[in-house]
Amino acid sequence: MTKKITQNSMKTIVCGCIMAFTFLFSLTISSQEVGDEFLVNPGINTATGANTTTPDTGVDGSGNFPAQLGGWGSGGGGAYASASTVNGDCHSNDRMFKMFKVGGSSGQFVTQTVTLPAGNYNWSFWTKWAELVSWDNTGDSTPKFTILTDDDNDSTWEEVQSVVTTQPTTVDTWVEQTGTYTNSIEREVRIKFSKFGGTNAAPSNLNELWFIDDVSLNFAGGLGNVTDDITLSDLTVDGTTISGFSPLETNYDVFLPEGTTTVPTVVATPTDASATSDVTDATSLPGTTSILITAQDGTTTSTVTVNFVALAPGLEFLVNGGVNTTAVDPDTGVDGSGNFPVLGGWGAGVGGSYAPTSATNGDCYSEDRMFKLFKKGGPDGQFINQTITLPAGTYNWSFWTRWAVLVSWGNTGDYEPTFKIMTNDDNDSTWETVQTVVTTQPTTANEWMQQTGTFTNDIERKVRIKFSKFGGTTAEPTNLSELMYIDEVSLNFDSSLSVSEQELMSLSIYPNPTSDMISIKGVENIKSIKVYSILGGLEKEVFNTNQVDISELSSGIHLIKIDNGTIYSKKIIKQ
Repeated sequence: MTKKITQNSMKTIVCGCIMAFTFLFSLTISSQEVGDEFLVNPGINTATGANTTTPDTGVDGSGNFPAQLGGWGSGGGGAYASASTVNGDCHSNDRMFKMFKVGGSSGQFVTQTVTLPAGNYNWSFWTKWAELVSWDNTGDSTPKFTILTDDDNDSTWEEVQSVVTTQPTTVDTWVEQTGTYTNSIEREVRIKFSKFGGTNAAPSNLNELWFIDDVSLNFAGGLGNVTDDITLSDLTVDGTTISGFSPLETNYDVFLPEGTTTVPTVVATPTDASATSDVTDATSLPGTTSILITAQDGTTTSTVTVNFVALAPGLEFLVNGGVNTTAVDPDTGVDGSGNFPVLGGWGAGVGGSYAPTSATNGDCYSEDRMFKLFKKGGPDGQFINQTITLPAGTYNWSFWTRWAVLVSWGNTGDYEPTFKIMTNDDNDSTWETVQTVVTTQPTTANEWMQQTGTFTNDIERKVRIKFSKFGGTTAEPTNLSELMYIDEVSLNFDSSLSVSEQELMSLSIYPNPTSDMISIKGVENIKSIKVYSILGGLEKEVFNTNQVDISELSSGIHLIKIDNGTIYSKKIIKQ
């Protein structure tokens, strides 16, 4: 009997301890309120003026980043800045972060480290630039907002979330970015803003002032609570993930094969299984299919659009090839306000400007603007480019040029003014020139001359066109140290890729349809076999064989290309 009583007593004690622990744990969870801010001084303002008496919650704005003040620390290459003629307005009360143009090898950055309980969090911040800049989504020079952790406490911080900040379209204009972060355990978390403008000796394209203000990291709910996640984990068109898919992208352009009349089927998969997606199909082609994503909380929504266009001869792929102003739509026009901004599709220009008709410039060929490349420049010369996504096919290109003064050049050497078409298939920010055309040498000053040609694009990819000249520097001008003008640029679709019926007569692919292995017959010395989606995305490639396994590909129509020195193309059906 005594033993039984003791066992019952122990059970009572254990149960009581468990209940007490559960109660305390519930208090810990409920101690976080939705909206609780975890950053110290997110407004980046002074607490009581320039010499604040509460430095733990304010910053003094007295110059370069101190080691630790107001929660913010470990900054490099920047300062706390107040509103001024140079800085422009703060977004918050009286202070903001200013990242200098250039810095050391580590770039310009600022951080804050906080202890974050497990849960879901919302983050937001505002940025602006003193001048327009451009960047790709690859490479270390891209301005970023990152979230880092150091779970093993070895002072090596691991990046767990990285967001490329918004590229500016207007100078001195504040832009907000928002997002979410899930913290699985209580830990120290560091947020960091960084850019690399290069050094004094070697400035980069981000060699401009960058401002940051009103940063927030606030509690959104426990891990088991209702979420507001509206991202997608996949977006497919006729069963194939859309080219360039990103969970945060909200707009896509999809070019369909010539003759397509049926609107493709779009399926959107939310990242959060509890979120919903409602697809509204385009009614015809060209047309736009829209997807409304509603988060689990029932109120947070996002709309993703897929713009479908069937390829047809004459379809223009350049944005604002006429190089003209568009007052109500700056995304498709240029403002003509001086040196090249990144606006209207055209960007990454240097040593020139958008120019109107004038006594100095002469007449535009188009409506009201043209490109003017200056007489001289830096070691990279004067240039302007545009980058677009181009489906597989044959394209016609054309442009008009003129010179203010007669110049001459031979067909050799680096100083010829050129029109180039470039590709970057490995997305490493290194563009490969695949076609170079020397522009027409003028025979009369201020006379517009047209050049035309064709370009064959064998797969869907990003393509860059570039106009460039080198007029030398002020110290060493060249024979091309004169004004060059460019206008009415075009790159339009001509036809889909094909091979003659005679070339295909001996070629057979079997079995077709199939669910796994296909074989090629009638073609010798095969170098490679490539399999593409119907949208042009490369799905598989094999070398020096006449067989390819397609068992892991999605069901439906695919395009196969066999290369033995000649490219043979045929459609296959995966069952």
